[in-house]
Amino acid sequence: MSPSEPVLGVPRWPVEPEPVDPTGASYLVLCLGLDPRAVDVAAEWAAEAERIAPTRLLSIAGIDRDRPRVDVALHAARTGVRILVAGEQYDVLLTLALAREYGAAAAELQCFVVDAAPGHPTALPVYCAHCRWTHRVLGDPGGEVTCPGCARHLEIHPHHSALRGSFLASDARARELA
Repeated sequence: MSPSEPVLGVPRWPVEPEPVDPTGASYLVLCLGLDPRAVDVAAEWAAEAERIAPTRLLSIAGIDRDRPRVDVALHAARTGVRILVAGEQYDVLLTLALAREYGAAAAELQCFVVDAAPGHPTALPVYCAHCRWTHRVLGDPGGEVTCPGCARHLEIHPHHSALRGSFLASDARARELA
């Protein structure tokens, strides 16, 4: 694999926000967190969407804290909705997974991540294969962290589960024990 080829299982984030899909019957714009870039992107998307169809803009502090508000908004969404999510990688990944739980299809989802830059660790949702829980950790796929749940030294695999919204992690020393 050449260095320019993407690693399979790792999300690719657009450098600039994509325009609103004009085929939506309605729009739900989610602004996750207070990052100024996320706020600007969500406001621009909402203004663009309002010219097309009914639009709801929901701003929250983060998915861990305000999930019930997102649940209500997603529960109210109907066929043809376009869900646009802007925020930090951790919140975006978990929110997209939640939208999928509510039945959103890939064509109905759009996102913009404000804090993902290659080589700069960010908060990631990581599923620990040992304690079987998803945790917020600072790291990158291929990196190592200590699990906040079971305290194992984990390797974050470059495998992201869109349904779970997290990266898989397992004991970093497992290969040595075999």
